[in-house]
Amino acid sequence: MKTPVQQKYYKTFDGTKIGYQVIGTGKTPFILCNGLGGSSVGWSPIYNKLGRKFKFITWDYRGLFTSDKPKDMNRLSVEDHCRDLQWLLKKEKISKAIFGGWSMGVQVCLDYYRKNAKQYRGIFLINGTYGYVLETALNSKLTRHIVPAVNQLLIKALPRIQPTLQPLASYVINSRDFINIVEKLGMIHKNLDSEIFKEVAHAMMQTDLSTYVKLLDRLSEHSAADVLEKIKVPTLIVSATRDVMTPSWVAEDMAKKIPGAELLIVNNGSHYSLLEFPEIIVTRLEQFLKEYF
Repeated sequence: MKTPVQQKYYKTFDGTKIGYQVIGTGKTPFILCNGLGGSSVGWSPIYNKLGRKFKFITWDYRGLFTSDKPKDMNRLSVEDHCRDLQWLLKKEKISKAIFGGWSMGVQVCLDYYRKNAKQYRGIFLINGTYGYVLETALNSKLTRHIVPAVNQLLIKALPRIQPTLQPLASYVINSRDFINIVEKLGMIHKNLDSEIFKEVAHAMMQTDLSTYVKLLDRLSEHSAADVLEKIKVPTLIVSATRDVMTPSWVAEDMAKKIPGAELLIVNNGSHYSLLEFPEIIVTRLEQFLKEYF
């Protein structure tokens, strides 16, 4: 059963219009921090199952999907996303919640804890890292050198090529072979919910891709390593054995550093494990929530 999604908006600290979604009829607030390029639909296996028990709230990062770009394009850091989150919680009058993060959202979730620990009842982290993402991505030390250089080239080129790239990308995403190709590249598992994946991919291609690359560039500067040992709320971490973006050994390290953290590693799952093995992950999350909340 699909849970209705309410689309709302607010203006944040620097006047940027931010789009956000409220999902579910439960009383307990559950804040979801998206991955970079991910939207609320990516969390649907969770809120469709738990929407009667929790009120899920998530937002689109500045410059993506329903959120406007900031006037100052230097305002794209993790710290800026955290300030957007702070203003969102004030608007929704939420003083305490469970927080979840996927991919980049893990770093947003951890960084927000740095100054707002009293607002946390618990933490759910999936397919993410706590440190400099390019230090561990693809399990290669070359990533931290290659990706920033490529990013700079893309930032200059994308404004010119995106009008041509968008229709081409839409054609590729709609093709029968799209999912098969991505699977053969080792980026996803065959269990993937292809409809949700395609919906996210299509939405991503309609955004300003140069802004996306700038967001990735700023993310690469961020680390919340110093926060881990300070966490004092129940924490569940989920990772996957075939996640090349945020390898499972990073999650294992994170679980060791967060006091009392629990860890689930999904066998054969990729960076999109929630869309590949939703029953395993949602069942474990339910157990975690029943135990502590």
